[in-house]
Amino acid sequence: MPLHSDDLDWIRGFCLRYLAGHGTEAVVDDATDLRCADGTVYRFEEIVRLCASTTRGNWTQAISGHLDALMALRSDLRIDDLTSAELDMQVRARVLPTASIAVSATDLSYARPVSDDLSVVLCVERLRRPSPARTARPGFRQPGTTPDDAPTTRFPPLPRPGSAAEMVMVDEPRTDRFPAAHTVPTNPFRVISPDMTVDDHDDVIYLDAAQVDARGRDRLFTIGIGNVEAEPLDRVATSTSGSLVALGGASVFVASKVLTMRSLAHHVYRGAAAPHGVVFGIPDRHRIFVHRIVGPSAIGAINELASITAQHHENTADGVSANIYHWHRGQITRISRAESTEHKLSITISPGPELEDILNALT
Repeated sequence: MPLHSDDLDWIRGFCLRYLAGHGTEAVVDDATDLRCADGTVYRFEEIVRLCASTTRGNWTQAISGHLDALMALRSDLRIDDLTSAELDMQVRARVLPTASIAVSATDLSYARPVSDDLSVVLCVERLRRPSPARTARPGFRQPGTTPDDAPTTRFPPLPRPGSAAEMVMVDEPRTDRFPAAHTVPTNPFRVISPDMTVDDHDDVIYLDAAQVDARGRDRLFTIGIGNVEAEPLDRVATSTSGSLVALGGASVFVASKVLTMRSLAHHVYRGAAAPHGVVFGIPDRHRIFVHRIVGPSAIGAINELASITAQHHENTADGVSANIYHWHRGQITRISRAESTEHKLSITISPGPELEDILNALT
C-alpha cells in the first residue's frame, strides 16, 4: 500500500514511544534510523516495508511485534556461537545485486555468480532461532488450494497515482517484438538510501569468508540453497490474461527461490514441462513474477513482466533487481537493461541469442 510523509511521521513517532515505554530511549539519527542510547540502531526502512505490506489497522501490532523481536534477539545472535547443527538449520542462500557486495563491510569474497549482475551469498535470519518445527520442510503451497490462486484483476498496481508504465521508442533489434523501453516515474517517497549496502538490514546476518571456509564452503551453499527451497510461499496469484504468475510470502528469502527454479517451476506449473525455460523478475525479497515460455504469447508476457517488475522495484524499500531474467536448463541470463535517472527508471528488453532463437522458433 502507498505510504506518504504523514504515514512515515506516524510510524516513526509510534516506534519512539513504543521503545520508550519498554525502557529504551531512542532518537532519530541523520539517516532517519532509530538510534538507542546503548548504540543499537534499528533500520527505519525495514519497519516501513513491514507497514507497507499490511493494512493501517495492523500497523500497531506489526511494529510492536517487530521491535519486540529485535530487542530480544538482536544483541545475542552470533554466527560463531552456533553449533554446526544450528547453523545447518539456520543458514540461507540470498540473491543480491553484485554491485552491492563490493561495498559491503562484510567480506563476501566467496559470493558466487547467479547472472552478470546478481550473486548469491550466505546468511542467517536475525530473528530466527533453531526450532524443531523448522526441520519439517513445508515447501510450496500447491497452486489451486487457496483462494489466492484465483485470477486477479491485475497484480497490485503502482502505489502512487500517475505512475503507470509509459512507452517510449528506442533503437533495439526486432522493434516489432520489443518496441519500447518500459519507464516508471521515480518514487519520491522511497525510503531506501542510494548508497545503501547489504549490511544495512536488520533481517539477516551475513557470513563472512572466514566463517564460510571454516564450516565448508560447498557444503554450506548446498545446505543454504536447500533451506531456501523449503521456505514457504504464502501467495500464488495469476493475472487475468494468464500470462504471469505472482509468487509472494512473508519470508525474506522468497526472491532467492530462483536459485532452485527447476523445482519452483515444477510446483507452480503443476508439473508441466518448461523446455524453453521461464522468464522472471524479482523486484524485492518477498516477490517473484514468472512466465513459462510456451508459444508466441511469450512476447507480450515479457513486455508485461518488464513493466510490472520495474513498477514494484521502484516502490519497495527492499529491492533486489529492476531487471528481468531468462532461466533455461539451469542457467540464468539477464535479458534487460535498467537505466535510472532522478525522475524515471527505464527498462529496455534485450534478449540474448539463446532466447532470440527460442522466440524465433515459437513465432
